[in-house]
Amino acid sequence: MKSPFTGKEMKLQKESRKVSFRKQEIEYTNLSYYCEDTKQSVVTTELDEVNLRQIYNKYRELNNIPFPEEIKKLRQKYGLSAAKMSELFGFGPNQYALYENGEIPSISNAKAIRLADSPFVFKNMLESNKAIIKEKDYKSIITKINAKLVGFEDDFSFEEFLLGGKEPSPFTGYKSPDYNRLATMVAYFAKNLKPQKTLLNKLLFYSDFLQYKNFGSSISGCRYAAIARGPVPDNFRSLFEKMEKDSFVKIKYIEYPDGKVGEQFLLGDEKLSDWQSFSEDELKTLQNVCRFFKGKTTKEVVEISHKETAWLKNQEDNALIDYTYAFDLSSF
Repeated sequence: MKSPFTGKEMKLQKESRKVSFRKQEIEYTNLSYYCEDTKQSVVTTELDEVNLRQIYNKYRELNNIPFPEEIKKLRQKYGLSAAKMSELFGFGPNQYALYENGEIPSISNAKAIRLADSPFVFKNMLESNKAIIKEKDYKSIITKINAKLVGFEDDFSFEEFLLGGKEPSPFTGYKSPDYNRLATMVAYFAKNLKPQKTLLNKLLFYSDFLQYKNFGSSISGCRYAAIARGPVPDNFRSLFEKMEKDSFVKIKYIEYPDGKVGEQFLLGDEKLSDWQSFSEDELKTLQNVCRFFKGKTTKEVVEISHKETAWLKNQEDNALIDYTYAFDLSSF
């Protein structure tokens, strides 16, 4: 970005800061541009939004407050409107919808929402408020809940297992891990670049981390680990095998002159890929990453990723990578 004072390019600077939010001290990475000639810091609207998003995310994490997508999924799980959920919880008329759109619940309301994720608890809530629900709707919802109660204690999702759980955290870019979104990202790159596995791993890493750098949350919620050949999705082998089995992609095996075998990813059943699920900003991120890596060799891709602080600081232990390292990306 050019300085509003001199017209020269400014550097993006970051520093650890602490702020008080809802009477709680929150530490975050403050971003701003620095004009060397005037020694002044400049904060754009976009950077201000990323700074605020970090504060809100950290506050939610520290207080176990559900994120907007979790709040929306809870409502969809039981098939109720936002207005009816507000009524059941005893919130204001539009409060649940406001929570879905990003407003942060009070700690007491957040606890109530967390508890309602249990079908046992929600069924009791529903039975206690039977008078406010039409009989036809009540029967329909109870039927859904009873179906969820069958084998509830043994409830298991293989996708959740592969992605390391469903809770947003610093290692998911404060996004609920979403297998379908990750698979659609893989399909997007398979359609546009037909990448081999090493490149695909880097395309996914840079897309999620660049989105976090610019907007404060990732695209897929995927966890990434630092291994010898650079950052990769955690459990990437099993994830890719499942995506092929689910027909998101086709994997073509290629034999090289030295006898080694590589894997190339091709688009599978395009109908499975919900391109519309990506926001305009997310699509721009995918396109930017696609353009940057197009035509680069595997060796070049590995060398680029090895310059990233995210890899350098975590590769010795093959550790998971905190998305805070997104602010150190050197390639974007």
